[in-house]
Amino acid sequence: MMGILNTNTKLSAIGLEYDAHEFRAVQLVSSSKRSQHEKNSVVAWAVFPRQHGVLSAGIANLPEPEELRWVASVLGRRGFVGNALSLPSSSKECSSHVIDIPPVESGAPIKQLAKMEVARARKCNPDDFELGFWALPAKGRTQETLAVACPKRVIETTIETFEGAGFELAGIDLMELAIDRGGQASARTAPVENEINASLHIGWNSSLAVLKLGETVIYVRRLEKGAASVWNGAVNKFNMSYQGADAVIDDRYAHDDPDKHTTIQRAIWSTLASEVAYELDVAVAYVSHSFRMAPLGRVLLSGYGNTNPVIQEHIDRVLGIPIEIAAPTPLLQCFDQRPNAPTLAGRLAVAYGLAARFDK
Repeated sequence: MMGILNTNTKLSAIGLEYDAHEFRAVQLVSSSKRSQHEKNSVVAWAVFPRQHGVLSAGIANLPEPEELRWVASVLGRRGFVGNALSLPSSSKECSSHVIDIPPVESGAPIKQLAKMEVARARKCNPDDFELGFWALPAKGRTQETLAVACPKRVIETTIETFEGAGFELAGIDLMELAIDRGGQASARTAPVENEINASLHIGWNSSLAVLKLGETVIYVRRLEKGAASVWNGAVNKFNMSYQGADAVIDDRYAHDDPDKHTTIQRAIWSTLASEVAYELDVAVAYVSHSFRMAPLGRVLLSGYGNTNPVIQEHIDRVLGIPIEIAAPTPLLQCFDQRPNAPTLAGRLAVAYGLAARFDK
């Protein structure tokens, strides 16, 4: 590590994404001497399963301290440096809102006004949540703001749990922005100023569609379905072992009869593929209606099933715009000759986006 770090480099916190199925972690080092596109390189990465029976009963997927101490030992053995973490906010607990507030240059107390608007929508006290918000591109004479709220009890409990297990929290990031950051590191071309692009992150119990106009996130759609439905289908409908279901999720499932393999894969993934394609189409249609002159760019896929042909086929049939894997370039370079490099990099895209904050 001493050979990697010098006065021109900066070590990131460990980007740690987790769900009920597994942990995914990435740590980066950034060099000020490299170009913007090439400045990050991977220090360490890891994907490893959850321990069964240790999920917190209070907040979705939150590990107990015992499991987190085990996580710390795994990260240490995998080459991660330090104990500072960058974590995602709980997508299940968060909510997004499009609100009307005065522009920053008006001098109005915009944070207070934004909190009041969101509190009204959430039917709670303005002090019950933390808020991230940013102005949306103007539409004619009107300009709106996108706000994402996360309950303070969730944030505080998460901090207490992780710090109680010996970690230091560099920050809790919005999933929307972590997804976008991972996508930016994957894009083959820079975003076009007036073009609509979509990112679809397929999680375990839920998924998230994030739409951008140029470089600005303008719309978020939360989907209450994820890869768990595929895993459960493999186990319950096709009587697969847990290991076989894991192979289906990882797109590693093989069979002596390739036609049978294709049939099973299609049957297991089709329902989720149809649902995420429909929800993504609704999101794109909404944004296209709001910004009618903006052309459609591409869809970036990350998370589970990011290279799955059934997912891609449904999205292509419904939307008909180019599809790319959100596989951050530094991860692809790190994986080198691995045959599943794009799939694995797409699975780690959010963990990469969390690490790329460089708060520490």
